[in-house]
Amino acid sequence: MEKVVHYPEVGDIKYVKSKRAKRINISVRLLKGIVVTVPYHSSYTEAERFVKEKLDWIIKTKNKIEKVEQNQTVFTNDDEYRTKFRTLKLIPEERKNLRLHVSDNFIEIYYPQYLLVTHAGVQDAIKRAMEHAWNIEAHEYLPSRLNDLAQQFDFVYNKLTIKNTRSFWGSCAPDNSITLSSHLMHLPDKLLDYVLLHELCHIIHKNHGKEFWALLNQVTNGQARLLAKEMRKYNTQIY
Repeated sequence: MEKVVHYPEVGDIKYVKSKRAKRINISVRLLKGIVVTVPYHSSYTEAERFVKEKLDWIIKTKNKIEKVEQNQTVFTNDDEYRTKFRTLKLIPEERKNLRLHVSDNFIEIYYPQYLLVTHAGVQDAIKRAMEHAWNIEAHEYLPSRLNDLAQQFDFVYNKLTIKNTRSFWGSCAPDNSITLSSHLMHLPDKLLDYVLLHELCHIIHKNHGKEFWALLNQVTNGQARLLAKEMRKYNTQIY
């Protein structure tokens, strides 16, 4: 069960009833809008009252999200887009459906020529294909690059896992196993290396204390804080 209520201050808010929810929860997510999860035992009236109490927070959070969304890539035929190893080709044809193909050198999107390339369906297809390419390239590139950096700076990690996750760039487990997001592949090389070194430093220091940052600064030639600041410009949700 769900309903949508329009608020002049923030636009549409979707209310969704959930059997799993234990309390009313507000989610303001990138590209997803505002969703209020409502436990089955709670009424929509109660949920709307809760939203009005939290309206200032919703406005502030929505404004932050919109600033990030403004940086979202819109793929067109006017510019060239590349992953690390492949070039995106957008090909209009006399066809009714979309077809995606990732080869050794190209990411090919065949779409109906009566559609604009900016059509939401075409853009979604491009993003799916880009994610598929990043996942392939992550498995091709990240293991050897992580191993090279580990050897260069005398780190020893347990194992590497690569996931198509948007919730984090990388993590280091207590047993020194490292997990990396395939979305790392759309970072510039220096920032990709920064994330790998960041996780390798967690093998020695499991927190973000002074000793951790001193080590990270050492292996990044004194650039740790600058690179960390630059990382804030990037988001796994943005292409």
